[in-house]
Amino acid sequence: MPEIPDLEAVRHYLMPRLEGLTVERTEAPVPWLIRTGAKDLDSLVGHQFGEIHRLGKFLLFFVDDGRMLVINPMLTGRFHWVDASAKRVGLTGVVMGFDDGHEMRYSDQRRMGRWYLVAGEDLASVPQMEKLGPDVMSLDEDEFVALLRKRSGQIKNVLTNQEVVAGIGNAYSDEILWEAQLHPHRKRSTMDDDDLRRLYRAMRSTLEWSIQVVDETVQSEGLGKKEEWRQHLRVHRRAGEPCPRCGEPVKGQERSGSETNYCVRCQPLFVPA
Repeated sequence: MPEIPDLEAVRHYLMPRLEGLTVERTEAPVPWLIRTGAKDLDSLVGHQFGEIHRLGKFLLFFVDDGRMLVINPMLTGRFHWVDASAKRVGLTGVVMGFDDGHEMRYSDQRRMGRWYLVAGEDLASVPQMEKLGPDVMSLDEDEFVALLRKRSGQIKNVLTNQEVVAGIGNAYSDEILWEAQLHPHRKRSTMDDDDLRRLYRAMRSTLEWSIQVVDETVQSEGLGKKEEWRQHLRVHRRAGEPCPRCGEPVKGQERSGSETNYCVRCQPLFVPA
């Protein structure tokens, strides 16, 4: 699932390449991905995109007429920037052709992505937006602590709840909690403010470092070469490998198709009083 580092890399790659280009044609081989209606996509012909912003796990493409193209890639949505003559990958769902001969394509193995074309002032009409928590990268330490202090439940579930803070998913929650030395199943109610401040600093450092790594990879390799960028992660999907901090084998647990990884030595569940 694309998370903050992935989406930041996508927008950093696309924004300078789309600058000054005009949409010449659109196509929606999987029309239901366009939740506001596939026919609306044609109305982008003749228009240009301006800035691209990220809000949580959404990308917001600003259109020159005041509208906004809002994209949530969900689990398997992937962007591709290719020459129009390039062969399409399987399950290509949306295609936009530009006047320089390039296409921005979107593929989605599970066809779960969501595209919305809305007026700029109607962003709140996009499903999930009304309940979306603040983008986690927009928070300072005190704001983060105050938000999480109100929550209960396991800390990994709190971090990945988009109504609490937006942008963190399964992979980076593992990385952040490993950096903070907090067990993913530890109850938030057992954590004091020092724990939450350590978690905030781990979140910032992990995401800032990962944004730089993924950004550099995408700029050199291009979009569409890989489905996701996870080689730099230290514990996620590394069950059985030695913990980079202490050498203990990384533990893996799978539930509902999602894997949680952590170090039982570095991230104790029970903390002595």
